[in-house]
Formats: sequence, structure tokens, C-alpha cells
Amino acid sequence: MAIISFDKDAIIEYVPAYGGNRESDDPCVVRLKFIPYSRVQHYARLISAHTKGAAGNDKIAEAAQAMQKRQFVENIESISGYFIGDREVSAPAEFYETADTDLILEIIRAMESHQKLSEGQRKNS
Repeated sequence: MAIISFDKDAIIEYVPAYGGNRESDDPCVVRLKFIPYSRVQHYARLISAHTKGAAGNDKIAEAAQAMQKRQFVENIESISGYFIGDREVSAPAEFYETADTDLILEIIRAMESHQKLSEGQRKNS
């Protein structure tokens, strides 16, 4: 069986499983890019460069968190169906700052995993 991956520039509509979202009549949809392993390594090298010579774990953790946010924001095109009160949030940075940790981590895992991304890929009906 052949393995077919995503183009790194293609925008994929991903429907997170978080909180039963996939079963919703009007789910939250995240339009994102697949991040191949080479790009994951790129972000890891950036973290390493930012923490070179760092003495404390706090500085390393801070750099890793900043790079995770950068990866998220650079590879999310938009979000729909995510609300704070009555206001819909579509900007990746605001979503990252306000969404639950489990939801953010699910989306990051999907960006980096062809299998997880395929599982949550929005089907055209």
C-alpha cells in the first residue's frame, strides 16, 4: 500500500475531536498546514539557538513555549466555530492565547502527524 502525504503548502481543514467537536452539527474547524519532520526539526534548531548558553530551566522553557506558539501561528490559516462568549475568534494568535491546553496540543499533534491529520480531516459532503 502506498503512503500519500500532504503537500506542505496545502491548507487542510481539520476538525478537532476535543470536547465532542467532531460530532457537532456546527463544529470548530481549523484550517492548517501539515508540518513535515524536516520543519519540526527546524523549530527544534531554533529553540536550541535561542537557549544556547542558557543557565536556567526557566529560560529554556520560555524559549520552547515561544517557539511552539510561533509554529502554531505560522501554520494555522484560520479558525471558525470557536467562540469567546458571543464573539467568534478566527485569528491563530488569539486562539492560541485563549483555547484549552488539550485543544492546542491536539492541533499541534495533528499538524505534525499525517495519520492524526487524516483522522480529523474535514470530509467534503
